Amino acid sequence: MTKVNLVYILLGYSSGVYRFNEMVEFVEDAGGIVLTRDEFYISRGSYFISQEVHVILVIPQEVLNDVKNFAKELQGDIEYLEVEKEQKIKVLSIIPVYNFLSLEGSWVDIKTIKKTIECPCITEVCKEFEKTCLEDLDETLDAMKRMNIIEIRDSSGIIQYKLKN
Repeated sequence: MTKVNLVYILLGYSSGVYRFNEMVEFVEDAGGIVLTRDEFYISRGSYFISQEVHVILVIPQEVLNDVKNFAKELQGDIEYLEVEKEQKIKVLSIIPVYNFLSLEGSWVDIKTIKKTIECPCITEVCKEFEKTCLEDLDETLDAMKRMNIIEIRDSSGIIQYKLKN
């Protein structure tokens, strides 16, 4: 397996809801993740003006110009997000788990996740951490649940995880 040396960056993206799904697909195809979707309705008095979507994007730095150009095509806005190192580590720790769950496609338990994800992982996110991406796996899975990225179920006393559709 060939190692890929990727550096990930966090971006804010906002646009109208029209063609928003195209941005989600574009980011995911480029190896990124779309997090924390918020929708806003803008009105003036009793008149509805527009509906906007605001999300956080985690993308490989090498696709930044492509994402910017696509956002411009969709008439969306991109901004860099400056976050503290601890917060960035928490966000980036999602990537190996997200990648594994997207390839798996079905329910898996935490033992399977720990057994399957190798550190350093193929994206070498761990280099950003100065620790392994599996050290805080429980916390990462909890964060993914709060962000509505994964589903959790109890199957005969075993907690299992799966990406939301």
